[in-house]
Amino acid sequence: MKSRTLFQWFSRHHKSLPVLMLMTLVLSVLMFFLGKMSFVREIESKTIDFRFRIAPKPERADSSIVLVAIDDSSLKYATGFGQGWPWPRDYYAVVTDYLKQQGAKAVLFDMLFDEPDFDRADLSSEESDGRFAEALSNPGIAVISQILSHDPTALDSTMLRHSLAMAESPHPVSSWAGSQYPIPLFAGSAAGVGAVNLVDDKDSIVRKIPLYYDLQGRIYPSLALCAYLLTLDPSIEPSELLTSIPQIGKAELYLNWYGKGGSAGVFRYLPYSSVLQSAVATVYGNSPTLADGYFKDKYVIIGASAAGLMDLKSSPYSWGIPGMEVWATMLSNLINRDYLRFLPDGYNYLILYLVILLVLVSVSRMKSGYSILSVLVLLILLNVLAFGLFSYSRIVMSLSSPVLGLIVSWLFVLTLSYIMEGKHKRELRMVFNRYLHPDLVNRIVENPDLVHMGGEELDCSVMFSDIYNFTGFSENQSPQQLVSYLNEYFSTFTNSILDHNGLLDKYTGDGLMAVFGAPIARADHARLACLAALAHRDYSLAFRDLPSLTPSQAFHLNTRLGINSGMLVAGNIGSERRMEYTSIGDTVNLSARLEGVNKVFKTHIIISESTYLQVAEEMICRELDYLRVKGKKEPTRIYELLADRSKVNSGEYDWIREYATALQLYREGKWTEAKAIFETIYQSPRNDEASHTMAIRCEYLLQNPPEMWDGIMSLVEK
Repeated sequence: MKSRTLFQWFSRHHKSLPVLMLMTLVLSVLMFFLGKMSFVREIESKTIDFRFRIAPKPERADSSIVLVAIDDSSLKYATGFGQGWPWPRDYYAVVTDYLKQQGAKAVLFDMLFDEPDFDRADLSSEESDGRFAEALSNPGIAVISQILSHDPTALDSTMLRHSLAMAESPHPVSSWAGSQYPIPLFAGSAAGVGAVNLVDDKDSIVRKIPLYYDLQGRIYPSLALCAYLLTLDPSIEPSELLTSIPQIGKAELYLNWYGKGGSAGVFRYLPYSSVLQSAVATVYGNSPTLADGYFKDKYVIIGASAAGLMDLKSSPYSWGIPGMEVWATMLSNLINRDYLRFLPDGYNYLILYLVILLVLVSVSRMKSGYSILSVLVLLILLNVLAFGLFSYSRIVMSLSSPVLGLIVSWLFVLTLSYIMEGKHKRELRMVFNRYLHPDLVNRIVENPDLVHMGGEELDCSVMFSDIYNFTGFSENQSPQQLVSYLNEYFSTFTNSILDHNGLLDKYTGDGLMAVFGAPIARADHARLACLAALAHRDYSLAFRDLPSLTPSQAFHLNTRLGINSGMLVAGNIGSERRMEYTSIGDTVNLSARLEGVNKVFKTHIIISESTYLQVAEEMICRELDYLRVKGKKEPTRIYELLADRSKVNSGEYDWIREYATALQLYREGKWTEAKAIFETIYQSPRNDEASHTMAIRCEYLLQNPPEMWDGIMSLVEK
């Protein structure tokens, strides 16, 4: 029972803002944690790649970084001198000396020198390695590489000095047990040793690189960070610097790529052969191919780009770029503090929450076409915001989670709406099938927003009916017979109501209450009520000349109707266990009173002034009186509905003017003159019972003149 009550409550309130906000909270928390799962993070990485591709920033790549590539042309150049790969170390020594001489700020070798050189016919390994070691030493601008591994190895003492002076890492850091490090001769000579381990995602794209690593309890920098630290003021503590760099994962920097890679990309490339030629020319006093001072204050990264040397990587822009471009990008990020900045989780969650809330509100409260449009607009705005932040500020807003949240919440609210609206439509059909014409029921079911079941104020016309002398007739009938007669009577009477789009509100014993203009508001409710009343009267008149009448036919001939128009409240009224759609208000009460006034004037259809004013151009009516009905302080003008102007000859009702003249005399207190006219109208062929009633009233007033006369009679009976 409790679950049913809860479901009923939810079905009524699932579109309310507090409930939508609660559902948003649940969905947003689920989507937020779903966004932390690996497959969603992979999707997010792809969206960041796409943001890079549509918003490259080649102008922001640091121009002080020069890449010296051991490319195919350089390998061919060395082969011309009888040197195959690997080259002797003095090839690197002469270039390193040359770069020092030219004023380079730092020289980075994205190459591994973990074994001594081998003897050649004209050069011993000791001599070759010695020359390179000498070039690596003073002044200390050269950084060489190491590759970390999880296989334990013993570190040479020359490596210990290259660890960072940090008590502990400010961020979680990846741990390693061993290293392929440079031979001690080089490790002892180089200004720094940087690790070159990359973090490749499943698709092999390099998106992030550890800034530093934990090797056997000591912190060692990456190649780019090592070179960057060498160029800083020695008084700057590494830990102080590292805390200012935005890091993700295990002390990783998410690379801020600038654009297309390779020799035609954002960084300046030189073939190693060109630099080697200039270095040799300088040694021998010849003219170098590169201008003097070309490398002044430059960061020079030396690495392989030839396909056969197997050092090719992928970026969001390009596949097969030299690995040294990864370090060039990281170094440029560090030099210029040009980092990607990720929105904090709190902001990402807030965006996710707002997106889901807007989807739930728009789909649950808007029409289908508008809701789809609003969701599409929201999706576009979400992407514009994400790409705008990235393009102008390199701020990374989570996109996969809110888009996934938008899709999931959209499907969720569509499913919920389908379930709830299906239930709502079934309820509407069940409620209104008994009261309305099937065509109108179908219209309501197709568009439930036309009806507010919770109650709304509507401008309507209300009809009440009753049967003359039904009480006297029923005294002589058995209950079974009486019910049978009434069912036959109502089955035809109801058609007049439903065929004119009336709402059959309720049966009241021998009468009924009908409302026109509810549950769907319409401006012509008064006309429809009058047409329904006339349709029933015309149906009844067909029995007038029959020699004998069935009880049902007699009921039709003796039916009296009261119609009033005005504002009322319509909606589901009742308790949880018993509820029905009905109407309440003063408009309803006056309509019931007008039905009873028919007894006074012996008429069949009386309408109020508010109804008359709406149908005066279409219906023939006559003003009956100006009176106070029982229970009302304010007087009201009442009219008898006689005919539809479009279906009769208006000349047949010229006598109405005579009645109006008599009524005016009556109100002026000229009862003798008024009585004479009323009696004339009462005579054959018109036999107007209302005129007879007024004539009797005039006689009464002549016999019992009131002290003050305002032309208004007060009825003491309903």
